[in-house]
Amino acid sequence: RAVVARRAPSSPTMSNWLALKSQIGGKPPRAIASADAATASRSTARDVAPRKKTKAKKRKARDVNGADVDDGRGATQMGALESTVRASVAPSVTYREGLLDESVEESRDEAADAARRATGKKCAALGLNRSQIAFIEASRLSAISNMCMVFERVCGARLGKRWCSAYEEWLASAGTSMLPVAEASRLYLVRKLEKAGANEDDAVRMSHQMTAKANDCAQRVEVAKTKAHSDVQIDVQVDNGVAILAFGKVAVRINKDHFEKLRRMYELHSMISERDFHLATFAMVCRYDAAQGGQFRFAGGHHTALHGEVFDVLRDAFGVSCELFASPLNARWPTFCSKHWDVDHAFGSLGDYSEFHPSSGAFEVNPPFEEELVLDMAAHLTTCLKRATDANKSLTFVVITPHWPNRPCWEAMAKSGFCTRVAVVPVREHGYFEGAQHRKKSRYRMSSSDTSLLFLQTNLAGEPTDEKLRMIRDAFRPKPNAKSK
Repeated sequence: RAVVARRAPSSPTMSNWLALKSQIGGKPPRAIASADAATASRSTARDVAPRKKTKAKKRKARDVNGADVDDGRGATQMGALESTVRASVAPSVTYREGLLDESVEESRDEAADAARRATGKKCAALGLNRSQIAFIEASRLSAISNMCMVFERVCGARLGKRWCSAYEEWLASAGTSMLPVAEASRLYLVRKLEKAGANEDDAVRMSHQMTAKANDCAQRVEVAKTKAHSDVQIDVQVDNGVAILAFGKVAVRINKDHFEKLRRMYELHSMISERDFHLATFAMVCRYDAAQGGQFRFAGGHHTALHGEVFDVLRDAFGVSCELFASPLNARWPTFCSKHWDVDHAFGSLGDYSEFHPSSGAFEVNPPFEEELVLDMAAHLTTCLKRATDANKSLTFVVITPHWPNRPCWEAMAKSGFCTRVAVVPVREHGYFEGAQHRKKSRYRMSSSDTSLLFLQTNLAGEPTDEKLRMIRDAFRPKPNAKSK
């Protein structure tokens, strides 16, 4: 991949812009510290004393005039990539068709191997075979689907049209079990309801109702664990481009091309028999359907994925070949980290991101947009970067989040000494894969907010040049059939 040498920030030819930054105590990102003085000085007034604009005016300026967007730290962002700050060489990018890109070698470094072994041991420690896991996940999906209808009845009127997303978030607060019985989950729901306008008494009452229902569901799943047996048979029907996998009254649907992608991933990591593949696929899709609200009412857009073309640019321009927040359903590469490691490991998951400690390489990081999680993630990435720096190794994290200036989780990354560049893609200029792409006919959606790309890197990593960022922006362009949220 093309690597542009990074000059030292202490260059004697400091620009007017950098001098002003130093006077006010600013700390410009390392990636542009050696910028040409004449070019950089043109942004001095905007960087030091930006004019106040409403969000609408800012958006209009970006969309209509293509005006520069600056985050106040000197990092020229996506709106002005055509104004080259430094010389950059366009890398050669091969755009690959299909859902799975096997062109990258499976991560076999020490950190990946350690994570893979640890997750394998955790799965073995569960003491369950694929048939038993499928039985349990069918019970979990049935229980959470039933609870979804109760949630709509109890909380829907207060939460409005976004009750589906609120239900997903409440389930996620319980971790991999998705059975929010703990007090922390109840308080989370109280905050959600109060934010939506409920008074304290009503919010507490509704939260207790839902916690009681969650306890009932948890008991159903525990009973299923005692009844799980080893002769579960999954009925598989493929018709009209859709695969339907069913066990008893529980059925899950998945697009045929995603079904074939999963087959290939299973072959790469675990293939034992066709029956085992069907059991593993049924269990995994049950878990993710449950996470997105259940069988009867799907939100499904809560955690979107990047277009394949964006992954192709990240691969060839930055050497990225692994995602830290993915699933077998949306992973672009055979190796990835995921939350639901117990049902994902058979398809190549290294486990949860928090237990993966890379000291070299390049990684795409697109977390669920939950502030507490992103803050924890930022701390984990910083620890990895410090270790890589001490070991004199190259490490890059390309973090994709909503543009969240002034929020602690976003500021923790943007102000980090490892942040080499912050770029913003305006809301109207990009789109994503649907969160439920595996079962929707229309897989693309428009973005609902501006998106930030934060590059967290050690000194030896290749810098995010203007040309590379231009290629990412082009790959982010919304698809012609993308739907609005």
